[in-house]
Amino acid sequence: MQKAEKQQFVKNLNESLKDKDFLVVAHYKGLSVSEISSLRQKIKSANSIFKVAKNTLAKRALKDTNFEVLDKLFVGPTSVAYSDDAVSTSKALIDFAKENENLKILGGAMSGKELNIDEIKKLASLPSMENLRAKIIGLLLASQRSLVCALQANQSNLIRLVTNKNKS
Repeated sequence: MQKAEKQQFVKNLNESLKDKDFLVVAHYKGLSVSEISSLRQKIKSANSIFKVAKNTLAKRALKDTNFEVLDKLFVGPTSVAYSDDAVSTSKALIDFAKENENLKILGGAMSGKELNIDEIKKLASLPSMENLRAKIIGLLLASQRSLVCALQANQSNLIRLVTNKNKS
């Protein structure tokens, strides 16, 4: 990479990171090209971005972002995954790491707070945003159904009462 390309890479990564809320750093040593491609697909399907970068460039890109606290993790063959959805990104990385021991999650950060591997695993165990939305919609529909049933039952009882009084 030429100097201008490096500067552009750092600038682009820095701008991307300023807009994001969550970042995970991992070692990828020992992963084959096909495994890295598979990991990229999992990360992409979680609406996240996966990058492998030189540590010096990544450290420069972290400046003036919420992720400066992770500077010390950039030693060895490191990669980053970042997004606004911490749960989906964590799930994708943790699931891939379970299948492939060569991916070692080192740590992460969310909104400027450093996260260790256990905290990232806890995030991965949470339900996704889609699941939460589905549960909320289900609860709202169940409440509406109950209300409609109650109103229909009261109307039926009222009609029966009026009909019975007219017969008497």
